[in-house]
Amino acid sequence: MAEGNREHVALDVHLISRYKTMVLGDSFISTNTCIFRVPDRIKMQNTQAYEPHVFSLGPWKFGKQHLMEAQKFKIYFLQGLVHRFPNPDSKVQELEQVIKDVQSRACECYGDWAAINVTKEEFEKILMLDGCFVIELLRKLAAEVPMQEGDSTLVSSNAVYPVLFHDLFLLENQIPWFVLELLYDRTSGKGSKPLAEIATEFFIRFAFSYDKLQTEPEIPSSIGVKHILDLARHYLGLSSEVGSSVFELHKHTIPSATRLKEAGVKFKRLESRRILDVRFKNGVLEIPTLSIHTNSEAIFPNLISFEQCCPLFAPRVACYARLLDGLVDTSDDVNILIRAGIFNNKLNLKDASRLFNELNNGNSIPIFYYAELCEQVNAYCQRWWPKWRAFYIHNYFSKPWAIVSQAFAVAILVLTFLQAFHCK
Repeated sequence: MAEGNREHVALDVHLISRYKTMVLGDSFISTNTCIFRVPDRIKMQNTQAYEPHVFSLGPWKFGKQHLMEAQKFKIYFLQGLVHRFPNPDSKVQELEQVIKDVQSRACECYGDWAAINVTKEEFEKILMLDGCFVIELLRKLAAEVPMQEGDSTLVSSNAVYPVLFHDLFLLENQIPWFVLELLYDRTSGKGSKPLAEIATEFFIRFAFSYDKLQTEPEIPSSIGVKHILDLARHYLGLSSEVGSSVFELHKHTIPSATRLKEAGVKFKRLESRRILDVRFKNGVLEIPTLSIHTNSEAIFPNLISFEQCCPLFAPRVACYARLLDGLVDTSDDVNILIRAGIFNNKLNLKDASRLFNELNNGNSIPIFYYAELCEQVNAYCQRWWPKWRAFYIHNYFSKPWAIVSQAFAVAILVLTFLQAFHCK
């Protein structure tokens, strides 16, 4: 590098440092920060999508009155965990020391002490109690440890599952992943599955895909994972076959499923390990199955907010949501994707349509991973036959009376032809 370039880089770094200090002062967010408060401008669009229903996890929601009742479940789970060891009191002390040793590092995940607004002693207790609750809950759901008599209320009830999934996928309701792994490793026996595996199998797969016959999910590596919500993001992944236009600014949209069907585009369920892996070839749009349920209204907004709060993260989920927003305009579009086996919809059609139409409100996407795919789809639809077919179907076969009139016109034409032929 030339000397002048080195000076330019040094000047830029110095300039950035000065302005960060001027604007943010001592509250500058650490590069380790990964558990953010969702900005109010985003929250106000759908407050319930970001608020826990039953459980507070971590310091952000600690002390909320309507969440205090669930503290007894956490204590019950902690008691069950430590009593599997010969000396429960000794195990508690060991786990407390584990948390104490990583307290400062864990604090950076939330920002700083001023942001957390709890004492260091309270912070350690929160991490200990909430962290043990999460890993023990995962173990019980994965049948890694036997159920106890008192577990039926929380773990064995189908009615409670939606609440558990909702609260565990909230951005403000996370425990640092490295804390969970430390607690898990100190309380696991030989031959136990990795924490990432049981979390993926019993939370993330339920949240996104329902089809047991599809390719088994790829278990993400826990290296670099920030928390459970981030593990979900890793699981969703992105196809390695994404085109070269991945780094272009977002200029492209995709027609609705109804319009694509009119143009002769076929929809097919894609057998893929990655939910975000969408492909188009020879007039066939292939999309992996996605389960849509009440918790989808929380999972996707929190994943997108996580990406928005981390500028260095690629907007994988936001791009996927933008693509689905283009495909889904009305309940008719949802129906088309259901019939193709792409959507497993547990909501009514209007709510499913609204979900995708509202996901990108106020979200900017600097790059669009599906730009090349959208170009291919639009180019296919602009060819003379698909274009003429779409125009004809949309204008002459979209309404029952139009279909009847077309059938009547064809019948008249056939009869006229037969009459002319008979006269000869």
